[in-house]
Amino acid sequence: MMPLTTAYAASSSVTLILRIDKAQFNSRAVEALGGKLIYVADLAPVAIVSVPGKAVGLLKKLPGVLHVSMDGEVKTLEVKVNAPPVGRGPAKSQPAETLPWGVDYIDAEKVWPLGINGFVDVNGDGDSEIEVAIIDTGVDRDHPDLAANIKWGISVLNGRITENFDDINGHGTHVAGTIAALDNDIGVVGVAPGVEVYMIKALNNGGMGQWSDLIIAIDMAVKGPDGVIDADGDGVIVGDPEDDAPEVISMSLGGPDPPPELHDIIKAAYDYGIVIVAAAGNEGADTPSYPAAYPEVIAVGAVDENGTVPDWSNRNPEVAAPGVDILSTYPDDTYETLSGTSMATPHVSGTVALIQAARLANGLPLLPPGTETDMDTSTIRGILHVTAVDAGAVGYDELYGYGIINAYEAVNAALQ
Repeated sequence: MMPLTTAYAASSSVTLILRIDKAQFNSRAVEALGGKLIYVADLAPVAIVSVPGKAVGLLKKLPGVLHVSMDGEVKTLEVKVNAPPVGRGPAKSQPAETLPWGVDYIDAEKVWPLGINGFVDVNGDGDSEIEVAIIDTGVDRDHPDLAANIKWGISVLNGRITENFDDINGHGTHVAGTIAALDNDIGVVGVAPGVEVYMIKALNNGGMGQWSDLIIAIDMAVKGPDGVIDADGDGVIVGDPEDDAPEVISMSLGGPDPPPELHDIIKAAYDYGIVIVAAAGNEGADTPSYPAAYPEVIAVGAVDENGTVPDWSNRNPEVAAPGVDILSTYPDDTYETLSGTSMATPHVSGTVALIQAARLANGLPLLPPGTETDMDTSTIRGILHVTAVDAGAVGYDELYGYGIINAYEAVNAALQ
């Protein structure tokens, strides 16, 4: 990574990510340098600022500025093979419902007859206590196979928070369908067809974004529609009817060399009990990309219909899931088949939603996320590990991690 003081032309305006001491940090000092404050996170002491390149050295010396990071790129993690265009106009008719092979492969459809589909209304207000926040390219909010499950959405592109979270790329709509496509008479059905979805658009129409926007997206996701992390101040936000926090954050995206402030935000969300799931990456690398590589995050690798790991799926994931030739929802009220660890990730995110919904529906407390090494049923990750199909070498291996997830076995284990 280039030094901060030489990375930009002196006259250019640059976006920087700061770890701050909130008691000492003063945005007016940033303005005095010709810069502006873009965002201050509530989850962790992190700020996003824009300053002239010539002011970077001075910024580092301001009171309350503990660390300064350059911004960088993050992107979608699907395999780009003849990705279909968006903007063809709405479909003239909807196809009959098909059970996608991936949903079938992990036995998610065996969970639904138990009365568990991701929707649980504990206090009778008509809203579910289980939400999945998807950070991606947005969503086709009017898609007939998704619209009823899109609870809330925003865009944080370029640090600007707006309500324009429409998907002009296709990736986010595809991911959302694998998690939450409705169990109706058309199209496809998702792993958790009743779960409520928060969509945070942090990637642009080309599927690219910035670490700074991802930090904002995670912070906004945890606050939810009411904009408050812990509305009732009881220290509990997951599964709490008084709070809008999601139970799962799903990120089918990644990149190299993240700023340490991203890890600060992720650790804070994890400490609140939110399960965080991310794509391992498609470079065929020996390790997952970020944010999947963080120990607080479940890194998901891909398998095909034969249970084989494709050569492009990054090694050493935590678990594996269907990610090759996945049929799901797409903009313009259509459906398309895509591949990538991006497509594997929502299978895991939807499974976690089913586990937590099953717990709440049966009067049980939600499970904590757990750690990478858990091997019992007292945590989400432990359940995923012990119920996964061990498809490679016995135990953990570099291709499959702990194995290929099984939603039906995971839910049953969560209720024991």
